[in-house]
Amino acid sequence: ATADFIFLNDISRSMTARNFCSEPSFLDRSKEVMHEILDNVPEGRFGIIAFARLAFPLTQMTFDHSYLHDVIDKGLNVGMIFEATATGITNGLSVVAQKKIGFPEIYGDVEYVILFSDGFMDGDWRTEITQSLAEIRQAGIKVITVGVGNPGETPIPRTIDGKCVDDYLQSSGRPLRIPLQDDLLKFIATETGGDYFGEGTINELISFIREDTLKPPAENTQFTQEQRRDISDTFLVSATVALLIFLLL
Repeated sequence: ATADFIFLNDISRSMTARNFCSEPSFLDRSKEVMHEILDNVPEGRFGIIAFARLAFPLTQMTFDHSYLHDVIDKGLNVGMIFEATATGITNGLSVVAQKKIGFPEIYGDVEYVILFSDGFMDGDWRTEITQSLAEIRQAGIKVITVGVGNPGETPIPRTIDGKCVDDYLQSSGRPLRIPLQDDLLKFIATETGGDYFGEGTINELISFIREDTLKPPAENTQFTQEQRRDISDTFLVSATVALLIFLLL
């Protein structure tokens, strides 16, 4: 059995929240869940898309889990893009839907998105998220949401020269504190036919993935080692053939 999944990961400023610098941040904790999924769903093909104000792919769809582990550890960080100050879940969902519809040869088999976030959004999020949920449903995608955060609210430490310090970002003279907005994440899952999991229920999440999302591969699918590598190999072969034809002409 196999399936295609997209990890949709929040890299907005709120994902650096933690009570003390000695603790892992929300983003660090989401990475641990991603690693666990990759280790326990070896037959799955995954891609990674990150979002803050903007959303963008970090990887292509691939069976190469060692490559994905490496990207998670070294390439997934808050501050990758300018103004990582908003949890742009709406943009993230819209980009996933657009990728599946616009690039069916790459994303056409994606049926599930696994969204990692604290769910922190200001304002009337039900209205703001309506359009992106409609796009996700139209693309035939279900969203599995994973809530990352603490009971109550968590402060965001400052960074000095790239290092965390036990001093906190302020709002109106008080530390800015981030709640786990699981009502938003549960709403997304329900509206798209997915399911919600807390980060502490990794075993239940993996069981759900294995029992409810994997399906037998097509009869003509052959899982050779080459097919488990990143699909950039395919682009390389195509470019080489095109160059040879050009030279012959």
